[in-house]
This record gives sequence, structure tokens and C-alpha cells, in this order.
Amino acid sequence: MKAEESHLANLFQYDEIYWVPADRGSNDMQLASSPQTIDSNQVQDSSSSPKENEAGRAAANLPETIENSFESEPSLDGESSKSNVRISTPWVVIGHISELEKSRLTLIFSAPPMLLSAKDWSIYEPKDDEEPILSEFVKKAGANKFIFLGQQPAVWQSDFHVTELVPLEGKLVYFFPRLISTLTDTEKSLKLVFWNALKSMI
Repeated sequence: MKAEESHLANLFQYDEIYWVPADRGSNDMQLASSPQTIDSNQVQDSSSSPKENEAGRAAANLPETIENSFESEPSLDGESSKSNVRISTPWVVIGHISELEKSRLTLIFSAPPMLLSAKDWSIYEPKDDEEPILSEFVKKAGANKFIFLGQQPAVWQSDFHVTELVPLEGKLVYFFPRLISTLTDTEKSLKLVFWNALKSMI
């Protein structure tokens, strides 16, 4: 392990990410090192079941601490039909991210010069039909650096500048049209583009 860690530590000297390893089994990944995935379906609107709400109001008033039990977690604001996600990490990856993709991103973000911990970044999975316009999403989300990977909701597509780092609402937005785990050895130039963009966001 020490030899591998030493090898990874020296990789920042190269402007390429060929070091992303071949597919590994899920047993090699530790759950503790994986960032939390924020799924827009995870936090449910408390007003989605009228019958339950009416019964609850008639029975008793719920304590405020129970009503706000999700306040400390990245969650959605149930006051609007459009998602109003609150992300608590400075970096966020937006897309439909598989476990394989997540493991690749974990390796990339933890390597020099990035050195991001699991608390520094998270994953948000957008709902295709329920997202606001891109500027509103970026403005309301708590992150400062946004990395959009792969297929995104149609409402955002026209606003993306492919592989260009763009300032938006005082934050940094980067759109890469592919998932890193799908890049082949013949697409090293794309890996290089992605890696250099990440370094420029630090």
C-alpha cells in the first residue's frame, strides 16, 4: 500500500489522469470514504399526503424539532414544485452517477493537487422534469464549485459551455459531456481536458 500511495502522491506532476485504475470490485471501496449522494427523491415533501397532514394537525401540533429534522442534511425545499436543493459541501458533482463512476471520482478528488475529503464534495442526482433553470439552481445551491457530468435535464442543456469553466452567480460551473468511467485508453486527450479543468477550479 505504501508503494501505491507514494506513486499517487507524485502524479500531480503530470498533466494527465492515466492513473485512473481499471475497474475494481466494490469490496475495494470503503463506504466511509464515499461522498454522500443527494437524491432529489430522498427528501419527501411533508405536504404530499393531504390526508396524513389533516390527521396530524387535528391530533396535535408537531414539535418544531421534528418538523425540521432534515435541516442538518442536504435536502430539498418542499415549498416549491421545483427543486431547491441545499448542498452543504463546497464541491458538488451533478449527474446520474453509478458506483463505478463514484469510485473513479473518489480517486481523482483525493489525489494531489486536489486532496478533497469526503466532506468536501457530494453528488446530486437531478430530476429531469423538476429542475429550475440553471442559474437559479446554481444560485440557490450551497456549493461554490459545480461539475456537471454526462446527460443533464433538458432545461439546462442550452446553458452549458462544453468543457469550458464558466463563472455563474459568483460560482464556478463546469460541464463535461461524458462520465469519466466511460472514457477509454484512446480518449486520453479528454481525460487531460477534464483533469486540467479540475485543477483550474482549485
